[in-house]
Amino acid sequence: MSKYMTKSRATQMSAMQQAHKAPHPGSAVTAMLTHEEIARRAYEIYVEKGCPQGQSEQHWLQAKQK
Repeated sequence: MSKYMTKSRATQMSAMQQAHKAPHPGSAVTAMLTHEEIARRAYEIYVEKGCPQGQSEQHWLQAKQK
């Protein structure tokens, strides 16, 4: 398991714990994108743009904006 997966899981757990304390628990969890969802969308953006090299960070940031 990579360090990114571990961090992602920890972030998800933190969000779930906060959601239980929130007045509307479902909203906090559904608004958060998982690492896997961001990675999938960043790859889609990469392919849509013709697979340009050296722009992975821009694709990642764009995917996080979803």
